[in-house]
Amino acid sequence: MRLSLESRRFWLFAGGAALLAAMLLSPARGAADARSDYLIRLLKGSTQFRVRAQAAISLGGLGAAPEVVDALASSLEDEHPAVRASAATSLSRLADPRALRALRAAAQDPEPPVRTAVRAAIAKLETDARKHPEVAPPATPRPTGPIRYYVAVGRPGSQVPDVSAEDIDRAQQVLRDRVAGLEGVELAAPRETPASVRALLRSRNLRGFYIDSSITTIERKAGGGTRVAVSVIVATYPDRAMRAIMQGAATASGGGDTRAQAIGGALRSALNQLPQAMARE
Repeated sequence: MRLSLESRRFWLFAGGAALLAAMLLSPARGAADARSDYLIRLLKGSTQFRVRAQAAISLGGLGAAPEVVDALASSLEDEHPAVRASAATSLSRLADPRALRALRAAAQDPEPPVRTAVRAAIAKLETDARKHPEVAPPATPRPTGPIRYYVAVGRPGSQVPDVSAEDIDRAQQVLRDRVAGLEGVELAAPRETPASVRALLRSRNLRGFYIDSSITTIERKAGGGTRVAVSVIVATYPDRAMRAIMQGAATASGGGDTRAQAIGGALRSALNQLPQAMARE
């Protein structure tokens, strides 16, 4: 495979970052949680792509804790290809099947080095899942009929000030999983240009939609439960002309992270109205 000059520079950088990460990480396990928290903050918050890429590479050596896998999966949508490819490589190293959904969604990345890293990670994780089916996540339902809609899912917003980046990341994954399971829907590739989207829609005779969403309220209920309300806007894609507004709400109680459960339930309830909204002329 012949790589462009930019791709060669990218891989040289990634290799150097991996070496630097290996030298920086100590083998002491007692500090693993603090180290992962620090690296996740860098991965999510640094304005320098080199820092984010190095953090992604370093996280691949810390073990497949849920927060590490979630942070790397979210970084498959980072604006810089070095970060996206580094995240895919680390997800391959961690070999956690929970990352398969995010990796599959990133398999059509516009940058060849990123696609190579993502597809290699998918191949490794799918091989592992076949060997150990008891730990494989349930597969995202696949549409069985003809594709009619091309749908992009935006990063959710929040009107609640204490919603964390992790809450938003999980909410976006809920949206992507739910939309991907709808009949006749194909998820849009990340970071497309409007011109490329219009050309694709024309060539395949598809209708494009964009899903925008916001967490509007979070209420703690008596007994420890949580109630969440959300708003989901359906717009055309790539032009973003609003077509419909859908509301959803859910209450979660009992054990576990009731906040995350309620956010996911509220988003899924709102998206129950999506097929009808897309079908309207």
